[in-house]
This record gives sequence, structure tokens and C-alpha cells, in this order.
Amino acid sequence: MKTSTRLYAWLKFLTVLHIVEQLIFGMQDLHELQHLLAGYECRLGNARASIAALVLIVASMAAFAIRGIVKGGFPRFVTMFALGLPTLGEFHHVLESLKVGHYTPGTVTAVPSVICGVLFLRALVKEQQSSEGVRVREALELPVTA
Repeated sequence: MKTSTRLYAWLKFLTVLHIVEQLIFGMQDLHELQHLLAGYECRLGNARASIAALVLIVASMAAFAIRGIVKGGFPRFVTMFALGLPTLGEFHHVLESLKVGHYTPGTVTAVPSVICGVLFLRALVKEQQSSEGVRVREALELPVTA
């Protein structure tokens, strides 16, 4: 199993723990998301149509992500990198806690999530670089003729 695959599994586990922590101690992120969604619905006017469009967009993105992962190579790298980037954004919990001077929900699991996210992205880049190096070496080798 690739290092990036193992680290991605840990990221998903930490995501579940992060959500549980926020459910127990408060979900400020949910309120911010609801506010964004309400603004989105107001701009489009029709709530049902706006939700249907959002579901269509998310389902299309998921289908492209699955295709990229299954295809492998550079499309896998791009897809996995895009899926790993949001973990770096969890650092905002640490900044919020420092700003207010006390614990805010999500901080405890944000620290290992960010660390694991950095390790994951680093592993992805290393794997991509090593696979590119193999392709270059294969292209440079001369065919053996007898």
C-alpha cells in the first residue's frame, strides 16, 4: 500500500473525529455553512432549484474525482492533492483558539489533521516525482536489438 493511501485513510479517520468533536462541543462551522447556503439560495431565488443545482455540481465533481483516482498517474495526483488541501485549512481552529485565548470546538482534532494533511501532500508529491523519474528513465533506455 502506498504511503499516500495510508495517510489518506488516516485523514478520513481524523475527519470523523473532528466532526464528532464539533458535534459534542459546538458546530460554529455548520452555522457559517448554513449562512453561505442561505445566501446562495437567495441569489438564485428558488430554493429547490438552487439545491438541485448544488447537488448536480457536487455529484459531477465526485464523478470526476473517482475517474481521476481510478485512472491513476497525474489525474490521480491532481485529484488526491485537491482532496488533501482542505485539511490544511483546519488550521483556522488553532488560530481561532489563539485569538480568543481559550479552546474552541475543533481545535484538538485540527492539529493532527493538519500534520497528517502535510504528510499526505508531501507523500503524494514524492510518489509523483518518483513515478515521473521512472517514465523518463524508461523513455531514455535504448531498445535492445539482437
